[in-house]
Amino acid sequence: MPIVLRQSNTGEIAACLQKNNYDLDYSGVKQWETEEEAEAQKESFLHAIGRDDAPYWLVLSIDENRVKLCNVKLKNDPSRILLLSLEGVMTTRQR
Repeated sequence: MPIVLRQSNTGEIAACLQKNNYDLDYSGVKQWETEEEAEAQKESFLHAIGRDDAPYWLVLSIDENRVKLCNVKLKNDPSRILLLSLEGVMTTRQR
């Protein structure tokens, strides 16, 4: 099951520009395969995307279909932020 980062105060799911299988850029949810991998890379990843609040980001296991839905909601638009409530409701807003 994919692992993502969720900001504990806002519910934001970490997203960034990435490369797909065709070497094309897209804006989507950053995911890892294991919690250990996510924890090890969390601080450097957040720093790379301009975030300085690493202690507030928690690793979260999420179903792969939900990750796909997250990416659909982001609409490949880096100005959009994805929020995931504790109840599992996804919303987006502009930065």
